[in-house]
Amino acid sequence: MAYRLYILLVFAAVCFLVVQSPAECSSEPSEQILNLTVSDVIRLTIEKNTDIESESYNPRIAEADIMTSKGDFDPSMKIGLDESYDRQKQSLDINSTTEGQINYNATLSGKAPTGTLYELKWQNYRYNGNSAFLNLFSYYSSGLSLTLTQPLLRGFGLGVQLTNLNVAKNTLQIKKYAYDAAVVAKVSEAVKDYWELVSTRKAIESAEIALSLARQTCNEVNARIAAGMAAPVDIYAAEAELAVREEALLEAEKTAKNAENTLKGVMNIALVGTALVTLSMHSEPSPPPTLESITQQALQLRQDYQQALIEKKNRELLSRYYKNQLLPDLSAIASYGQSGMDGQYHSTIDELTSGKFFSWKLGVVLNIPIFNWTNRGTSMRADLELRRSDAALREIEKKVTLETAEALNNLNYAIKKIAASGKSLKAAEIALEAESGKFRAGMSTLNDLLKFQRDYSSALYDEAKSRAEYAKSLVELNRVQGLLP
Repeated sequence: MAYRLYILLVFAAVCFLVVQSPAECSSEPSEQILNLTVSDVIRLTIEKNTDIESESYNPRIAEADIMTSKGDFDPSMKIGLDESYDRQKQSLDINSTTEGQINYNATLSGKAPTGTLYELKWQNYRYNGNSAFLNLFSYYSSGLSLTLTQPLLRGFGLGVQLTNLNVAKNTLQIKKYAYDAAVVAKVSEAVKDYWELVSTRKAIESAEIALSLARQTCNEVNARIAAGMAAPVDIYAAEAELAVREEALLEAEKTAKNAENTLKGVMNIALVGTALVTLSMHSEPSPPPTLESITQQALQLRQDYQQALIEKKNRELLSRYYKNQLLPDLSAIASYGQSGMDGQYHSTIDELTSGKFFSWKLGVVLNIPIFNWTNRGTSMRADLELRRSDAALREIEKKVTLETAEALNNLNYAIKKIAASGKSLKAAEIALEAESGKFRAGMSTLNDLLKFQRDYSSALYDEAKSRAEYAKSLVELNRVQGLLP
């Protein structure tokens, strides 16, 4: 009975500890695995990168500016209705006079793309009064008139009037190119980070191989010491090298983790809770294109170069516009109107449309600024900005040429590096195999063996790194041409 009670108490104590320490009994939540190819990196970067998202609003802002510029030619409708009443005592008569008026008017006005100002006005007037001087104590008056003002010098022509609208449309294209440039830049950065992650994980593999060789060497040294074939002091050199390689593995793992976080940052993925698995393999080197073809394509597709071309067009438009503003303000004015008056409104309208009562006016107005400093300064500024945009365009053209040459040179170097590192790896592998055999036969020292192991590990990483550099060089070659990887 006492034994059963003891067992029961032990079981209760274990259950109590389990309940009180769930963290010790539960396993760590596993990270979500995200398998990534280069295509996945491109897609996720475009979808989630915050810099790209921020840049995507600029074209829509430019579209709003186009709508604002179109507003310069919006017609305006003005409708007015008012009533007034006036009662006054006359000085020649003890009686008072009264006047009542009702006005209801409508005006349509605006500016045409030719610069023509127009105003179509319809005025209606109703009068009621008891003055002895009036023939009609109650009557209606109606008038319809059209006034046109056409600039003949300053502001003349479609090109001048549409300057702001055309500049706004060109700016929209600039913003679209800027967005495309942001996409190319960020995607290229992400793909380079992808290959950098692949490279750092190859460094982990190389460090693990080097560590495994060091452990194997320690075991061999211990066996040789036990067999009396080596001095006991040899184990210290082997263990020291083992510690160095353990530290190198930790450093490689830290570098790889940082590279993984960098890639997550570009793709806007949470740094915690997700593990990235790289699936894409390095492609074999292929013959690179010629410098002439790359440069020609870059000048056709590079977003910054196309932006500079459009910016120069905008500066040309503004320069012509402000030169036009230096001219005197000479405008032709023409107006025509018809009117009618009667005691009945419908009779007033009939009289209005009959054309019996009309008025017209023709003339010109000339306004000459004396010094015109404002327009002269603005025109000078626009001309200087045009020259600056031309210089900027030539500078970008030179930059494109240099960048394409550098990218092609780096690609050619990467191709040669792959061939050289492959030969070095093969030679290091053969040399290590031979040195291992010599060490086992007692014909080589421990230091020599460890050196050959280090050489093999370095060659293994260099070969993988050279392939990653080739992949990144391809990305850069596409970027300098304005292309996605």
